[in-house]
Amino acid sequence: MEDPVYRNLMNYAMRALSRRAHTSFELREKLGKRPYCTPQLEDQVLARLQELGLINDENYVRHAIEEAVRYKLQGRYKLASRLQRKGISFEETNTLWAEAGISEQELAREALKRAHKRFASVPPEKLYQRRAQFLASRGFSPEIIFELAKVSQKP
Repeated sequence: MEDPVYRNLMNYAMRALSRRAHTSFELREKLGKRPYCTPQLEDQVLARLQELGLINDENYVRHAIEEAVRYKLQGRYKLASRLQRKGISFEETNTLWAEAGISEQELAREALKRAHKRFASVPPEKLYQRRAQFLASRGFSPEIIFELAKVSQKP
């Protein structure tokens, strides 16, 4: 007969996953807050969820990269910072970013292009600063920021 605490934890994890995808680190934290949860039960639940293909950190990172590039126009550092809070290492994020073959410079150019109206009323002496702040807030590397912030205001 199956342990009722294990079944309760599995149900809780399934409900959490039905709302949105989670990393194994996030689920471990959530499960750890449940009463009667032990580290052994956490491991059993996470192992079963991985076996079923319901949690996969690599797929989670790939999806986050796609979302950051396609919709949010965010750089590698912002994405890595956000994923680090969810238990994904900076190295893993960088590896998968490199595998995806994304040009961070082209992504930064597109972000500036889409935000060009924002800089229309900025005085020329402050334009470099504002563009650099914009790119930094999007998580682009300093080399890219220094290069693209100098480029003319026209998209």
